[in-house]
Amino acid sequence: MQKNGEDVDLSRAEYDLLLIFVEHPNRVLSRDSILDILDGRERDPFDRSIDVRVTRLRHKIEEDPSHPQYIRTVWGVGYQFTPVTPAP
Repeated sequence: MQKNGEDVDLSRAEYDLLLIFVEHPNRVLSRDSILDILDGRERDPFDRSIDVRVTRLRHKIEEDPSHPQYIRTVWGVGYQFTPVTPAP
């Protein structure tokens, strides 16, 4: 993957998460649904591993991770990947 013409190294977990978002553009995905797609493992209601992965991925792909354009938080629901189409 590249950002501003520079290669960006992603961990396997970050890559897998990005792939899920790319395969489900403009759709709000809950943490549980993301975990189900990733590995279907059992989890507790306080599992925040997806939040950590999203934060790390944002730092690598967003221009300003504190104001994300690609991976937005939908409070109380989950995350939404919004691909940006370059202007012609």
